[in-house]
Amino acid sequence: MDVYFIRHGETYFNKLGKMQGWSDTPLTKAGHEEAYRMGRTLGNLGEVADTIYSSDMNRSVQTVTELNNGIKAAGGKPLKMLTMPELREQFYGSFEGQSKKDTYAKISGKSVEDTLKEMSANDMQDKLAKLDPTHLAETSKQFWNRFASGIKKISEVQTKPVIVVTHSAILTALVNTYAPFLLDQVEPNNLSLTKVHFDGDKFEPKIVYYNEQVEQDI
Repeated sequence: MDVYFIRHGETYFNKLGKMQGWSDTPLTKAGHEEAYRMGRTLGNLGEVADTIYSSDMNRSVQTVTELNNGIKAAGGKPLKMLTMPELREQFYGSFEGQSKKDTYAKISGKSVEDTLKEMSANDMQDKLAKLDPTHLAETSKQFWNRFASGIKKISEVQTKPVIVVTHSAILTALVNTYAPFLLDQVEPNNLSLTKVHFDGDKFEPKIVYYNEQVEQDI
């Protein structure tokens, strides 16, 4: 099964540089407009499943709505949306809503980009979980178990390529873990495309490409 992962549109926490995780802010005006424009080009992906899977976070749901508006405007048939909590971003516990810069200063004393040069995405999540005084933040193991179970559910009912709207930290962790040589940009752009192939029952993602744009001809 091939999965086209789309990072949701720009949110206010994205714009303000805050940790988002399971907290949620709506899309900005630019986020709405860019998702709509992307929807108008999704037909260029070729044949995909008629269900679009989404994190149950509002920012992802808003993104799917705008993608479908764009699909309709381009003369296509809107995709049926199915939301799944398994596709949520990693949970950051007491660091939710905090400054991203300050949070990573606590993890490593460095920026997000420089931290990932020294630590894996999994190590970063585990360090954050350890630093969380509420002990609510997910460990990397908890995250991967949750996310892999969601992918398994999708693969049990789909054979065609599917579109999944999800989050930047998930895509960073996927690429950092399974194809680190592709991680030329730590955080994928909003509404970028990451294609991943899943084969068989085991969770063994094969990253085809990362942080790309849909080919546009309109």
